[in-house]
Amino acid sequence: MIEICLADYHNPHHCLAIRKLIDQYARDDMGQGSPLRQEVYDNLIENLAIRSWIHIFMAVDGQAIVGIAVCIEGFSTFNGAPLLNIHDVYVIPEFRRHGIARKLFTHIENHACKQGFCKLTLEVLEGNLPAQETYRSFGFKPYTINESGGVAQFWQKYLI
Repeated sequence: MIEICLADYHNPHHCLAIRKLIDQYARDDMGQGSPLRQEVYDNLIENLAIRSWIHIFMAVDGQAIVGIAVCIEGFSTFNGAPLLNIHDVYVIPEFRRHGIARKLFTHIENHACKQGFCKLTLEVLEGNLPAQETYRSFGFKPYTINESGGVAQFWQKYLI
């Protein structure tokens, strides 16, 4: 049975799983298609642990951690309240299509409601149609403020 828990940075099993799953996600076609750089892998836990606004939820099957969702707090100025961005979601391939993402998202939504967040946000690649279908089934839709403005795009500029 799959259980969802909040990652504990003092638990070596959790720390190893976080590194492993984020690295697997990075290697995935819907990730960057290559492993994490060694310095990122080595310093990932300490860099996460010092940021209290990052919440990592893990899907656990017995002793195996089979899924992860990295969530980052933000703030909605239009709502005057915090929001929770679901930044990374990854389920290992052999556990996909077993409702693990649904369990993660349900747990995240319950957590966000209890904490007073006004909404959940996420990014999804244009070509990741399976993820888009899943997210729509959870009630997500492309972000827009009004019809004339269109749908928001997620852009980036590398600084390192």
